[in-house]
Amino acid sequence: MALTPMQRLVGRVWNPRHLRNLRFLLCLVAACTDTQAPNDVDRMTIQIVTALAPTVGERAIVRHDPSLMPDLAEALSEHLQQAGAVVERIPYGPVDGFAEKLGQADIYIWLPDSTARGTTPDQAATLGAWLDAGRGRQIHFHWGGGTQAMDGLPGEHGPAYDSVYLAALEIDYQALDSTQQAAIALLRSGPVRITTPAGTDLTFSLGDRPVNQQNGDASATRMRSARIRIDREIELPAGVIRVAPVERTIVGRMVVPSVRFGSGTADTLVLEIRAGRIESYSATSGVEHYSAELETSPALRFFREVAIGFNPALRTPPGGTWLPYYGYGPGVVRLSLGNNAELGGTVTGAGVRWLFFTDATVSVGADTLVTNGVLLSR
Repeated sequence: MALTPMQRLVGRVWNPRHLRNLRFLLCLVAACTDTQAPNDVDRMTIQIVTALAPTVGERAIVRHDPSLMPDLAEALSEHLQQAGAVVERIPYGPVDGFAEKLGQADIYIWLPDSTARGTTPDQAATLGAWLDAGRGRQIHFHWGGGTQAMDGLPGEHGPAYDSVYLAALEIDYQALDSTQQAAIALLRSGPVRITTPAGTDLTFSLGDRPVNQQNGDASATRMRSARIRIDREIELPAGVIRVAPVERTIVGRMVVPSVRFGSGTADTLVLEIRAGRIESYSATSGVEHYSAELETSPALRFFREVAIGFNPALRTPPGGTWLPYYGYGPGVVRLSLGNNAELGGTVTGAGVRWLFFTDATVSVGADTLVTNGVLLSR
């Protein structure tokens, strides 16, 4: 017999890792009854609060854009308060006494932002230091901001992607976690090779580098095992594993079919990499645009990270052009350039650029994890 949405939800939260008090469970039940199906805001709110598993007395900051999803900020605050948290809602933009407010917080939530004002550079630095100190945890709920073009620049988000993202919130998280754990074990078992039909052919090793696992668990209990900053930055929708390979082991070439830099485009950009550094590069056209980018973002001369998507619901909708949520869908491979300090790597300096591949093959010896963009079950 099929379970109702409420039965599936209760089954998920009835777990010591997520359930902290009866009040929290009653809050969830009130949001979704047999006579009133949850609306989209309820569905989003339930997943955020479930992921956080707040305890009574924890202090939460909810950053929001009053012009975008205003009902979400209000509903989320109410649910967090019903779970026993102390909540402060703060619009994006400059904030007086931001460091002091953050210093008293346990939870920081990024809701969607439709403007360029967002989080100011000084706030971003303060947030980084707060996470590095090991006290707090974040939920990143960027929604439409995660819809991407293949070259890592923003795509166009629409209603069809909203439906995809909602489905991606309500997946089997236990199955996601198990699949990711098996993949991490394989990637640690030997040198990894990534190839694409266009000519990318990279090999590298993980060594003892931490692998960030975005499995939707933002609880305080999970934070006890955090090794790097991004372990404390939990994304919803979930679904990716991320790692900065050991730089000296990264050898080969990346071939990017088309990538925009500034006002220009480099076509068939070929990056020859040795020990994690781009030793030479060429393009069939527009190579000067990459050269110009290096002047302002010198870290883009280095390999940054590998990310592999696993969320089964994050698939481009029919007729869609853009990748859903930062490439966290099944079999999407993100190879990026630039600063990787937040991942535990050694590359510092200015610049980060993500590049997505939906036709990559990822293998370790005779074992294959992804073949031509298709994630294989393990």
